[in-house]
Amino acid sequence: MKEKTKKHLIESPDRRSFIRTATAGVASVGIASAMTGCAEESAEATNEYDIIVIGGGFAGVTAARDSSNRGHRTLLLEARARLGGRTFTSSFGGHDDIDLGGTWMGWSQPHVWSQVMQYRMPIGETASSGMTKANWMDGGKLVSGDPGQWMEIFERSLNKYYALAQQAFPRPFDPLYTDAKAELDNINAREAIEQMDMSPLERDFALSIAGINGHSDPSESSYLDQLRWFALGDLNVWNLWGNLGTYKIKGGTKKLLDAMHADGEATTKLSSAVASVHQGEAGVTVTTKRGEVYRARAVIVAVPLNCVADIEFSPGISDVKARVSTERHTGSGTKVYVHIKKGLPVQLGSGTWDMPLNMLWTEYDDPDSQVLCGFGCSPEHLDINDDDAVADAVHRFMPEAELISSFGYDWNLDPYSKGTWCMYRPNVLTQDLEELQRSEGSVYFAGADIADGWRGFIEGAIESGMRVARDVDVDLS
Repeated sequence: MKEKTKKHLIESPDRRSFIRTATAGVASVGIASAMTGCAEESAEATNEYDIIVIGGGFAGVTAARDSSNRGHRTLLLEARARLGGRTFTSSFGGHDDIDLGGTWMGWSQPHVWSQVMQYRMPIGETASSGMTKANWMDGGKLVSGDPGQWMEIFERSLNKYYALAQQAFPRPFDPLYTDAKAELDNINAREAIEQMDMSPLERDFALSIAGINGHSDPSESSYLDQLRWFALGDLNVWNLWGNLGTYKIKGGTKKLLDAMHADGEATTKLSSAVASVHQGEAGVTVTTKRGEVYRARAVIVAVPLNCVADIEFSPGISDVKARVSTERHTGSGTKVYVHIKKGLPVQLGSGTWDMPLNMLWTEYDDPDSQVLCGFGCSPEHLDINDDDAVADAVHRFMPEAELISSFGYDWNLDPYSKGTWCMYRPNVLTQDLEELQRSEGSVYFAGADIADGWRGFIEGAIESGMRVARDVDVDLS
């Protein structure tokens, strides 16, 4: 690679300041440090740019890297004191690659996998991929058995749940390819499951996975949007599982983000929340909440969908964008890590959607302890900052577990995410996606939440960032 003169971070706020000031009530243990070691901004730099990218998650970093490498003078503005967006690598339980947000990736995700290969990222696996014990709920009672028993029930239930996926998405990366899906977008996941020929146990399994997919009550998310995941996962339960919870980057997602960021020429400013975006005859003016003013020929808005409406646009954005952003997508559940004493087998537990945790597995199996990873559908079901409540939730699956500590991050309290990964509510996919992706004048929109493929994933963020950066380059050329 040719040597480059980098223009990166010109501010490096305290690693804990964001959580203290902007996210009251969220644990600040192990907050990942702001990116350091970057070159200083050129002395002749001004507030005039070709492209301004708002949002420093994977979509924004991708768009800024690609735009700057195409020769456009690019500014990346991030509201937090760190890059990464809804990915957040921290330390816990003796591991420094604990991802509190986006974590896993798989072979069916071509955009992120190309980046993994390009930057030669080492790949690890979740310990539970080699589990020797499984636990599940049957009629309100805990059942423990051979993993093969759980796998058979899981596969049978999900094959019924996802039976219409191929019909709905014959081209998974082209989600609007066929119009024969509106009726599936008009019902929620719970309604769909209630109409299916399932045993009570199969229905519990289907509701649980629907709750995890939407990270919410199954009645909130579109059944069609849930089918999309299975289609993208090659219509195979275990290939889907590999994409959702098996493969991850050794060292955490920050390792890949750092490599992508360092490979660009964009000037990056942290702690620079954007207040307004104004389009005029002379271009686009971006004003931060600190009163800093920047101008560009084009702006890429790469913030989470839930936060788009928090920016003041003039002229205003479309009614569709404003409405969907204000209503928010369904992702609002919990993710928590639990450090326990050694003594238990590598295992996985799955419960009903309304339990404090409806999925729990061994993430790391160490010589003297284990680190578990658990997901729940709602923060109302579990306070992840309450060790006693977390211990009770763990004991529903693993009564013998001895809790050392727990660790999580409430993304709902983060003002620059307002939720977790994106799953659409009914009718958003078929009626609103095109408008959510549409540029308005010289203002373009990117992000994992409006990707064509793996929406809500690192994969979707990279896909969207690459696509929009190319669109802007074409329009400016």
